[in-house]
Amino acid sequence: MSHYSNLPFRAWEQRKLEELAAFSKGSGYTKNDLVEKGMPLVLYGRLYTKYETIITEVNTFTKMKDKSVISKGNEVVVPSSGETAKDISRASVIGAEGFILGGDLNIIKPKRELNSIFLALTISNGEQQKEIIKRAQGKSVVHVYNTDLKQVKLSYPTFNEQEKIGSFFRQLDNAIALHQRKLDTLKLMKKGFLQQMFPKIEADIPEIRFADFDGKWEQRKLGEVFNERSERSADGELISVTINSGVIKASKLEKKDNSSFDKSNYKVVKKGDIAYNSMRMWQGASGYSSYDGILSPAYTVICPRKDIDTIFIAYMFKKIDMIQTFQRNSQGLTSDTWNLKFPSLSTIKIKIPANDEQIKITNLFQKLEYTSILHQNRIEMLKKVKKAYLQTMFI
Repeated sequence: MSHYSNLPFRAWEQRKLEELAAFSKGSGYTKNDLVEKGMPLVLYGRLYTKYETIITEVNTFTKMKDKSVISKGNEVVVPSSGETAKDISRASVIGAEGFILGGDLNIIKPKRELNSIFLALTISNGEQQKEIIKRAQGKSVVHVYNTDLKQVKLSYPTFNEQEKIGSFFRQLDNAIALHQRKLDTLKLMKKGFLQQMFPKIEADIPEIRFADFDGKWEQRKLGEVFNERSERSADGELISVTINSGVIKASKLEKKDNSSFDKSNYKVVKKGDIAYNSMRMWQGASGYSSYDGILSPAYTVICPRKDIDTIFIAYMFKKIDMIQTFQRNSQGLTSDTWNLKFPSLSTIKIKIPANDEQIKITNLFQKLEYTSILHQNRIEMLKKVKKAYLQTMFI
């Protein structure tokens, strides 16, 4: 029986998977068997928490038991249980020898007609994925067994074409992984610089400093350099404050607009201000505003009194020890009620350098963020390309 994919290749054949592969099960390991050092272990949860087409390294280890199932490379694994049918309709290739394959993993070893990467991709996409979803059994916990997988009708091209398809998606995955590693490195650099380019609480100078600056940083109270903005207005674009993204337009949030219909008591925020969530300041919910707009009364808005680089202070507010200071100064009996209003914030002491050093530090962090955004955008673009090809290439 012949089928055609959406791309102009030769006819694809269709056969039951049991005719094209051998099937087995992983051995009975669970999270309770994990140790810090030992044999690398692949658990079925890995396919949910960190799904990859090809698994080449893991961060879970165990002590080997008798009758363990050890990978030889190129096995295709499918979880045998999950919360939803879609959870278990995915497959990964074990790309290395010597991994213990844990319980709740269905193991498929393709015969010569099938390329492992192609098989993992086609099980996770298209009609084959839909068929596995239909065959999944259970309600609160869903299961799929090797007996189910054997009956799946698999459409596949020549082995040479399978290899080319697998190689194409592997290149996409490698490109995504490369940009992700660069992004992770930049995040670590930013985290490190935040701790080292600002003085510790007991110090007057930072551990790392630009060569053309010296002298002690000046200690000031936040109330000496900021005022609370008290203006109210119902007019203006709605702004929000998040822990990870700082001050953003509310329209960019991927959640329902729960703002009050009557916005007459909303607070004005202007470009150059710092806004923060009074009840989440101890979690880092603050940021520099690049916009003019209005905020919920639950937020606090502060504006600079003197010649100070507000973006510099916004970065300072993200330091770990600064966030801990905000927590200590928050009012309330439990974390659900902790609140940091401006009168309490204004008493907190900070250390600041001369304005030109503030600007230079700000420029460094902005360059790191700009480069991070470039890599993040590249990752999102490559993922969209991959998704489009997956939807087009598989029957």
